[in-house]
Amino acid sequence: MSFVPIDELKDRGGITLAPMIDFLFIMLAVFASLAVTRVAMKDTEIELVKSKSELTANSPQMHGRSDYKIINLTISKEGKYKWVTEIRDHEMESSEQIAEELVRQYQRGLLPEDKLKTQIFLKIDSEARWEPILKVILAIQEIGFEIRPVYEPKSEFITQNSG
Repeated sequence: MSFVPIDELKDRGGITLAPMIDFLFIMLAVFASLAVTRVAMKDTEIELVKSKSELTANSPQMHGRSDYKIINLTISKEGKYKWVTEIRDHEMESSEQIAEELVRQYQRGLLPEDKLKTQIFLKIDSEARWEPILKVILAIQEIGFEIRPVYEPKSEFITQNSG
């Protein structure tokens, strides 16, 4: 005598749905993660600026905008910062030092009253690590200025360096 009826021990020939449900749950989790990541990246409000040449106050992009102040910063592949001026480049030790210098110039009246009229361009070496890039972007945004990373398309970069 058996406690389980023989009919229940026989294979019914059906499809087991448990692995398929597990797979669908994993796919749902992956796509939800991607959606959240994409939204978080859109919230940073970082705009890339395509640069064909060094941006200056006389360039066509800034024509008719004499009340704007342009600040050029660079990050080397080693993660070192430079404040680039028309006279010479100033090495900066940290992103905090760059933020302090911006605040100092703003308080002295060297920068426009409206912080949005201060255009800060960040030229990044293609081999630079992300940590110094993010540090300077967040430090500048924290004090109320906007920063725009600048890139040069590969084809232009290659022709400039090979010729």
